[in-house]
Amino acid sequence: MKHRRGFTLIELLVVIAIIAVLIALLLPAVQQAREAARRSQCKNNLKQLGIAIHNYLDTFATLPMGDRGSSSCPFNCRGGISWRVPVLPYLDHAPLYNQLNFNGASFCAYSGYPLAGGNQILQSLLIPIYKCPSSPLNPFANPPGTVNDLQSQMHDYVGIAGATPDPALRLTACVASLRGDICNNGSFLVNQVVRLRDLVDGVSTTLILAEQSGSVGGVDIRSNYTGGWAGPSDSPDKNVSNVTAGYNFYGNGVTTIKYLINSQTATAGYSSQPYEVNTILNSYHTGGIHGMLGDGSVRFLSENIDVTTLKRLGVRDDGQVIGEF
Repeated sequence: MKHRRGFTLIELLVVIAIIAVLIALLLPAVQQAREAARRSQCKNNLKQLGIAIHNYLDTFATLPMGDRGSSSCPFNCRGGISWRVPVLPYLDHAPLYNQLNFNGASFCAYSGYPLAGGNQILQSLLIPIYKCPSSPLNPFANPPGTVNDLQSQMHDYVGIAGATPDPALRLTACVASLRGDICNNGSFLVNQVVRLRDLVDGVSTTLILAEQSGSVGGVDIRSNYTGGWAGPSDSPDKNVSNVTAGYNFYGNGVTTIKYLINSQTATAGYSSQPYEVNTILNSYHTGGIHGMLGDGSVRFLSENIDVTTLKRLGVRDDGQVIGEF
């Protein structure tokens, strides 16, 4: 009579323990691989945005306005748009762009001045290229300080309006507004356009778009005050060049660099609300953010970058030397 030998209880427990250890070793590697893929996709998003912006530049000979206000209804963003709207045709979204109403109809996802005139198509519409896959933030969120109750997309990439204080110490480059220090020494301005030739410091050393897909102290403070498509709450003739200190600028879709990347300190009156103009560049990537330069290239910027270097990158014409970054 043959005897069959089975596992003893101790042997079974040892096998289970070995399998558990192997799984524990494998899971971090799987997570790292997934994050590497998400990080690569985020970088590719910015590359595609760079191609779209350069195609826009070829058509109109300027970069898109960072924010374009509306003359029809000041202080309610009706008709105003951020730079994210005019580049849509160059992102293979021409049919969407052609359905939008630019004749005073609202682009706000705020029920007080709601999406209207056909622009309701933007409600709950997700354009994946504007979303960093590493970010857990809700793309249709309505966080504190935001009026996005109609749920248009909250974008994860922001235009660079410049940096403060101006690295060249020019007195006319920035204004201390009611919502923070806003400047016109960058590339994506409020109610002003910039040509490629205006990037006199060099297209490969001027930051024009950057990631803003993280949180500050656990709070979502992305520059998407009334949703990511809307522009500033003001008329089209108001910009840094023609207003005085204390003017009530509302930021949307752009930021003027004042603070370190991934800073977890929100400063009241500057970076503590999504409508303030010095919102922080951040992400959920380990160690920094992606940024797009004027030549369309994308670089990973360390959160440990010297703040002076970061500000010089954000300014197009300060004449300052930029070292390694």
